[in-house]
Amino acid sequence: MLMRLIYASEASQALAPGELEALLATARRGNARRALTGLLVLDHRAFLQVLEGEAGRVSEVFCRIAADPRHERVRIIEARAVAERLFGHWSMGFAAADAAGAAQFLRFGGGPGFDPHALGAESALGLLQALGARASGPSP
Repeated sequence: MLMRLIYASEASQALAPGELEALLATARRGNARRALTGLLVLDHRAFLQVLEGEAGRVSEVFCRIAADPRHERVRIIEARAVAERLFGHWSMGFAAADAAGAAQFLRFGGGPGFDPHALGAESALGLLQALGARASGPSP
């Protein structure tokens, strides 16, 4: 069964220079091995991520993330069976939650800032899709 899981979390401390690149490289290698795809949106501290793939593998990766002490306030926004992938372009795409996305934050989140914990499932998915249009990352 194909599953999509969207979650929000906060970094327990700000990422040091180079940590984001290392995190993305590790996620991309692991996701490629597990046939997972997705997108990560991150500002200086808040994460919004979608994972897609076989349900057991998505659950395994999410449980590892939720148990990681580098993450706080981990909240599942949506977990559901899906017929197809919406983020199949990347093993793990990345989009910065920066000023360039302010119009999308306002459109989907109701405010000018990036606050993934305030999003419902429909808004989170819409924001991920909008920001995914300018995301980077290697293909799966």
